[in-house]
Amino acid sequence: MFGSLCILCLLFSGENKAWADSWPEKTKNWVWPVEGVITDTYGTRGGHHKGIDIAAEIGTPIHSVDSGVVTRSYFSDTYGNVVFIQHDNDTETIYAHLKKRLVFEGDVISAGDTVGEMGNTGDSSGVHLHFEVHANEWTFSKENALDPFLVLNHDEDTLVVSGKMNGTNMDTYEVKSGDTLWSISERYNVSVTELINKNGLRTENIYPYQILKMP
Repeated sequence: MFGSLCILCLLFSGENKAWADSWPEKTKNWVWPVEGVITDTYGTRGGHHKGIDIAAEIGTPIHSVDSGVVTRSYFSDTYGNVVFIQHDNDTETIYAHLKKRLVFEGDVISAGDTVGEMGNTGDSSGVHLHFEVHANEWTFSKENALDPFLVLNHDEDTLVVSGKMNGTNMDTYEVKSGDTLWSISERYNVSVTELINKNGLRTENIYPYQILKMP
């Protein structure tokens, strides 16, 4: 599994540090919310991006990562159609910019249940899921935010960010620790700009285990 408790300890402080001490046991059974391509990562935009963005076709089913209770389901100017789910492991997950919400406040759901469809509502510049994880609960200031990529399970063979969309296999590259877009571009004789455009990336940040489509 990507990372370690030591890595997480560097990323969290206060109450979030206490939550991180019990990772990965708390999220070992989590499933990925959707299959697609990561287009933005945690901490970008000057540290204000408190989740990850996963892009796929409009209407793609969005799934709850774990069982829980829907705490909110509504439309906002920023999140668009959004669903909040409280889980038994002291986390709350957020699924934003949905085309359609399929669950509502008070609904009890299981891991993998469809909670909505991928869309482009609210403050969104393209079709994608904006997914957040918060220790204990979501707050307006988002001080409890966790990096979803670190707490989601990377051990499954069916890693959701798989480079396979709509049943079509693409030439892909799995990012390794220490890789940069520049090093990948040099290795495969493509430009950084081509990699960014091909994958719809908003920054040059990439993660280990991320699957890139190759030009």
